[in-house]
Amino acid sequence: MIEDLAYSGLIVYNINNKEIVNLFFQTFKPIFTEYFSSILFLNQTEIYLDLIKNIDIIPDCYVINASGQMHPYFYGAACDFGLQIETPVIGYTKKLLFGDLRLNNVKSNISQVYSEENLIGYAIPKLNTKKFYYISVGNNISLQSALTIFTQLDLGLFSSFRNDLNNYIQNRKRGII
Repeated sequence: MIEDLAYSGLIVYNINNKEIVNLFFQTFKPIFTEYFSSILFLNQTEIYLDLIKNIDIIPDCYVINASGQMHPYFYGAACDFGLQIETPVIGYTKKLLFGDLRLNNVKSNISQVYSEENLIGYAIPKLNTKKFYYISVGNNISLQSALTIFTQLDLGLFSSFRNDLNNYIQNRKRGII
């Protein structure tokens, strides 16, 4: 968030054709502008709801940059957003906020994230780095389905999207849009 505003964006992606169908950005004035690791993560739900209210199509699934069940309360912003809509939601983060990373028993480069003995998410390697995307269930989807969908995505979309969002923010600050 910059200047007490939240900048958000949405990619409509056709997973079968592996192509971006639409790209949309907007600015939102949230009630709270700082993130605190408490229940104030619920403030993010309004940002996501505001973002999707003007899109013409309803996707089969949302993948949002927020924790799902891989959260200290087992209920992150992806869960809250998922309860507000009837569409499956997968949450992802770039940092492990909660849980313990364990190597997968199967020969795979995808690790599992546990809370005690409960599987709550997966760690999917980022391209050409030693870092991960951490995914968990937001709502209306199983963890296995979330993993299947996420691994079918072109993971380069995330860095490309971040660059596009940064350009949008810079252009807004310059008054170009």
